[in-house]
Amino acid sequence: MSAPAIKVRGAVYRAGGRALVNGVDLDVWPGEVLAVVGPNGAGKSTLCALIAGDLRPHAGEVEVCGQAVSRTSAPALARMRSLLPQHTPLNFPFTARDVALMGRTPYLRRWRGPSDLDYAAADDALRRVGMLDMAERLYPTLSGGEQRRVSFARALAQDTPVALFDEPTASLDVGHQEMAMEEVRSVAAEGKAVLAALHDLNLAGAHADRVAVMSDGEIVAVGETREALCGELLSAVFDRPLIVTPHPQTGCPVVLPAAGSERTDAAAWSGALRGAPIPTSPSGRGRRVAAGEGCRPRTGGDTESIAAAVTQVARRT
Repeated sequence: MSAPAIKVRGAVYRAGGRALVNGVDLDVWPGEVLAVVGPNGAGKSTLCALIAGDLRPHAGEVEVCGQAVSRTSAPALARMRSLLPQHTPLNFPFTARDVALMGRTPYLRRWRGPSDLDYAAADDALRRVGMLDMAERLYPTLSGGEQRRVSFARALAQDTPVALFDEPTASLDVGHQEMAMEEVRSVAAEGKAVLAALHDLNLAGAHADRVAVMSDGEIVAVGETREALCGELLSAVFDRPLIVTPHPQTGCPVVLPAAGSERTDAAAWSGALRGAPIPTSPSGRGRRVAAGEGCRPRTGGDTESIAAAVTQVARRT
């Protein structure tokens, strides 16, 4: 078994007297897409920033490609991991091609501009996100969705063994959301480790190999998509009654609000759980679920691990 490309152990990050990430353990393996889901303020973006090295943990350790992030230089880290942040403010008159070329910065030789190889990599990344025909457009003149796709191209052009995508589908229409997630999967198919923070649970269900569910800075469940996207747990985490049912064509889990979707008492869910357990080990390796395989409605459940996770969430509410 290969080593995880991302390894997080006991990571803690505090701000404003609160732990935004609190004791997180997580592994992401080469060739897989791990989706991190959870409500606003759960800690998803902070976790991405810790793995990227943009923030330093107050406790615990983060490793990328076997190297401690806190002890790795910025140039070396830029060749190990790429990050698509949640927001990419850029008001200078760079073209779309210029922005994509920024992803090649870690490979530029001192006092030399981009090579033909760098331009080719940038153009290929723009092609993959459907923006090559707008390569000469100034970035500030693009729509929000077009800017997002160009920023996505920058991350693709960086071509690192670890790829971090924080809300890769933000500002995108449904067609381009699917395109973005197909590209996320293609990055993993190249043997890279991919972590994607997502708000859309259905995109996570359709495209991820494994899902980690975050709540109040902690990972309360991590496992294969069809196991971690559990109706009882999601209802507790998002404080809304949710049901999970198989997609009629693919069988992958689809998350829907229950009828009369008022706020729910998370504690009430822990007494009515029936179903299969959710793996919580950070090293539990997932696999891609074949269409229709094992994706069944999760409107009940009763395992000790689900009950414990729901109870853990309930104590905080």
